[in-house]
Amino acid sequence: MNRDRLLRCFEKELPGVAAHAPYMRYRQEFEQIYAEQQRRPAAVAIHFYQKDANWQFILIERSTYNGQHSGQMAFPGGKPDPTDPHLEFTARRESFEEIGIPLHHGQHIKTLSNVWIPVSGFEVSPFIFLHEVAPLLQPNPREVQQIFSIAISELLKQENCIQKDIHIPGGAILKDHPCFELQDKIVWGATALILNELKMLLKEL
Repeated sequence: MNRDRLLRCFEKELPGVAAHAPYMRYRQEFEQIYAEQQRRPAAVAIHFYQKDANWQFILIERSTYNGQHSGQMAFPGGKPDPTDPHLEFTARRESFEEIGIPLHHGQHIKTLSNVWIPVSGFEVSPFIFLHEVAPLLQPNPREVQQIFSIAISELLKQENCIQKDIHIPGGAILKDHPCFELQDKIVWGATALILNELKMLLKEL
């Protein structure tokens, strides 16, 4: 699979609502509860590179802390600093701080649909970056427990799309929640919504 073919996938119109639809019945209650909450901007980075002739992207497992997203699988990212000029810079800066990718590395090729996270109030913009060579990765142990390189072929396998009961902070359980199982890790929530849109764009590869 060559670079041009990958880029053509990201020339397509974003599926947006269609990609997020499978998750809506699980989100409706939270969206109603937090409907009046002010949305705060945030950004995540999806880093693509080739390894052993396969296109891969990066996920992280967050460190354990006292917060809504403790220990979750995610893309590197976070909220903007006051000095960040724009959200693309935020995605790059967070990638540097969390996994060591220099700010200027990677070509920005696409921005996916925003995803609102009702429980934390963040509205996340996902930025896709393409790397000519595999980046050297160094996890920040304060924020990142482990880094995972996920092949596109793993994302596209139907058997990796599962439904599972998800236990969330506060004791609630999301029954039969659609999620991804990648390298024996469960990916759900906002990251799963982003992955599903990514999958729909890449499914013709």
